[in-house]
Amino acid sequence: MQIQTTTHLMIAGSRYATREMLDYTCRAVRRAHRLGWMILVGDNPKGVDMAVVQECRRLKARVIVAGIANFPRNYGCKHGSYVKVAHDLYRSSGGRLLAGYTARDRWMVDMCQRSVFIWNGDSPGTFAGYEYAVQRGKEAHLINFDRSPQPYG
Repeated sequence: MQIQTTTHLMIAGSRYATREMLDYTCRAVRRAHRLGWMILVGDNPKGVDMAVVQECRRLKARVIVAGIANFPRNYGCKHGSYVKVAHDLYRSSGGRLLAGYTARDRWMVDMCQRSVFIWNGDSPGTFAGYEYAVQRGKEAHLINFDRSPQPYG
């Protein structure tokens, strides 16, 4: 008997995304779909999350959309699943509850084996998600589209 496993790929990124970032996002979804992977994505109705959902709809790719409300803000995918992440799943080191979308992002990291964070160089949530994935020992890729001048040295 052979046990079937599924790779779960989290794709996350900035709300304020350039055309280049959105094109990269669609390529990542297409590759994951070709490989037969399950895609995990948030429910933001803007930027990278929305591009992932639209491409998953177009391809009918395997997808789980996660949010903190009773329904996805980006309307999700009829052929996929929606998971409402409980706000009280995660706490800070001091014991207080984390913000809802931080809890959602951490849940997605914990449910995936691989993750891609498509970052505009500014979004603190995207970078925090990447850092959490690294901390949890996940295969995490930060794709940085920051084009602002960087200090030398």
